Amino acid sequence: MRRPSQRSSYRTDIRRHRSGQAMAEFLVITPVFILLIFGSIQLALIFSAKTTLNYATFQAARIGALNNATYSGIRQGLIRGLAPLYTVSNSRTGPDVMHAIQAGINSDGARKDATSEVDAFTRIVRLNPMSSDFSTGNRGHGELNTDGIVQIPNNQLMYRDPGVKGRINVQDANLLKIRVQYCYELIVPIVNKVIGSLSELNNTRNSTSRYETPNDPRFADFNRGYADEMAAAESALASYAELCGGRGLRPDRADKFTGFVISSEATIRMQTAAYDEDPDDTLGSYMCDGDRMSCP
Repeated sequence: MRRPSQRSSYRTDIRRHRSGQAMAEFLVITPVFILLIFGSIQLALIFSAKTTLNYATFQAARIGALNNATYSGIRQGLIRGLAPLYTVSNSRTGPDVMHAIQAGINSDGARKDATSEVDAFTRIVRLNPMSSDFSTGNRGHGELNTDGIVQIPNNQLMYRDPGVKGRINVQDANLLKIRVQYCYELIVPIVNKVIGSLSELNNTRNSTSRYETPNDPRFADFNRGYADEMAAAESALASYAELCGGRGLRPDRADKFTGFVISSEATIRMQTAAYDEDPDDTLGSYMCDGDRMSCP
């Protein structure tokens, strides 16, 4: 039988053992718990950005359909649609909205607004009409307008020849289909680089798909659309490094794996004739340049 002093020492040893065990469990569980919380917050932000991009892509297609499917028109809609990610006001007008569209400056003095995001971290792919559809004669539906621009006519479609020229008929050539890629910035510490690395890893995966370029793999969805559209989209999509590099306008997100690539598609019927080039004096050079906008 233990003496009172021995029993007291035994109880003290048990308490110390339990305290040490609890501390060890705390040290093991806490980092995992923090990662789960931070990861949940970041995934929620990605989901919000994806929802906003879906709306912005629809806006881009809608305004593009009213502006000859040009880069300047599609870009305008994309900027308007992405503005909610950078506004701090629930008003539809006023200085806060303009700040979100064009004049946002973050804490380190760098721009962070919808305009700079679109110019630095997006690529627009015009999937339809394709470049071949602007060919003239029996190879496509292109016509020269009074300004010397090749266009696909949009008037009197009901009475035009429904026959196929080249790839599709004139009615289908008047469907504007775009895909927008966006390198969204991951801002939650720790998990941002983990998720960003996974996004970059997807870019370098090995695949035997015939739509993937072996020496320059790119992002693609393999289960959508027709074979020709898939092949065209695959060749036009940006790689992780291309999309997240910032184009010298914003800090590089690919270098530190703080970017995550999301994409969205929209299709809408043209309300104006689709142009093969953009007559805008400032933005016309970016149309179909392969960097900001691709036209397979």
